[in-house]
Amino acid sequence: METVSFIVSLLYQYADTIGVLALSAIGLIIIFGMMGVINMAHGEMMMIGAYITSFAYFAGVPSGIAVIFGAVGAGLAGIVLERVIIRRFYGQLLSSLVATWGLSLLLSQGALLIFGPQIKSVPTPFGSFALAELSYSYYRLFMLGIALITIAGLWALFRYTRFGVHARATMQNPRMARALGVDTDRIYALTFGLGAALAGLAGGLLALTANIGPFYGMSYTPQAFITVVVGGGADVITGLLASVFSLGAAKTIFMNQFNILLGHVAMLVLAFVIIRLMPAGISEWIERRRVRVRSR
Repeated sequence: METVSFIVSLLYQYADTIGVLALSAIGLIIIFGMMGVINMAHGEMMMIGAYITSFAYFAGVPSGIAVIFGAVGAGLAGIVLERVIIRRFYGQLLSSLVATWGLSLLLSQGALLIFGPQIKSVPTPFGSFALAELSYSYYRLFMLGIALITIAGLWALFRYTRFGVHARATMQNPRMARALGVDTDRIYALTFGLGAALAGLAGGLLALTANIGPFYGMSYTPQAFITVVVGGGADVITGLLASVFSLGAAKTIFMNQFNILLGHVAMLVLAFVIIRLMPAGISEWIERRRVRVRSR
């Protein structure tokens, strides 16, 4: 029984880690991987989603719809920010880093001044189940399911829809796309808004498991960046999946055997090793392997 309990606990922690990593990174990998913008305000997009979720829930909106409101609100905020600020920094990695870092400070400090250091937390739904002496939340597994469904939806969006074709064309060669009649300004705004909406979705979902404050998103931003850099930008979906499954495994094993601090250290060490061996990320390495196989 102890062996079964240990295996279940390990698998549960792995599922939880994958879900959190995927949710926190999915919006960032769209913006960084496809648009080449280092969005240091990613955590603040998550914070906006969490705040809207909380306000909507305590206004009487069911928690599931409140999370959707949070995603939509963050997406709209992202479109406005892209139109006003971000579009001036495409192709300028360091400039985009500095600009979005300043934006991050403005949003977090503004939330602190307006709403104070903390707002009401949203209760976690669904309850839990017990095995041996341990209790497991159903909601954590639900987040993993939502993360995987969202990734599958993004893959279908970029592969099979007109928007997806135009988005991929714009990111690969904007001048050619513009010459062929694609409204690249609109594609940039919608793509950035999509990334912000996914960050807001993550913020809303994770808000049901954590305290909400002006610096709420900052706790997720470092691991989101690590996940994105390890995944690479050659294929954002493949890179994201490969990154979360590998980093999640390292973090889970060390967290289970030792503590959460060593879990984070193990994830960081593995990221360094992967980047050393695959400087452009896992997805770039996979793409090169595919090309080699096809050329034989």
